[in-house]
Amino acid sequence: MSIPPDESGAVPDETRSQLVGLRDRVEAFVDIRPHDAIARGAIREAIEGGLEGNAAVGCLILDPDGQVLVSDRNRMLAPTFRSDLHAEMSAINIYEDSHPDGGDLREHTLITSLEPCEMCTIRIINSAVTTTLWVASDLGKGGITGPNSLAPHWARLAEPLAFGQADCSEELSDISLKVFTTTIGGVVEKMMARRT
Repeated sequence: MSIPPDESGAVPDETRSQLVGLRDRVEAFVDIRPHDAIARGAIREAIEGGLEGNAAVGCLILDPDGQVLVSDRNRMLAPTFRSDLHAEMSAINIYEDSHPDGGDLREHTLITSLEPCEMCTIRIINSAVTTTLWVASDLGKGGITGPNSLAPHWARLAEPLAFGQADCSEELSDISLKVFTTTIGGVVEKMMARRT
């Protein structure tokens, strides 16, 4: 079942206005910290996802030299419903689809605008991307800082991998969290509508 396009992409004017204002702040921001530029890239993707009617989370995959290989966003509700297309999942799909052998993400970095959820954390572990960074923490709820522990087999696979908050400016972390919270209420309402 897919949500009709007029419902999936519908973004209330107030939400759209807030996202555009946040996008203006991101564009005007002058980089200070080492990860500010890539953090802004992830936030830009998040904003585009939010403007399309999705939860506003963006993701980049960088090669070992720090060059952006993939830039994508949450696509769960628009253009059609796909429950698996969180930003990290979608970005990893793009990378793996472009490499017939699945690719090799060792020494690569994945940066996401919001700490990955548990589902995305497991996918990241499976992909073996070496470093995962997030712009805004989802303290107590995310797949890394949340209350649940990894099962022993996942913990073993995660041992050589690094997870942590990006070394970016606090203002960008604040903007990134605001971008997400501006959209998540509407996304939950759309998801609830699928259940009635």
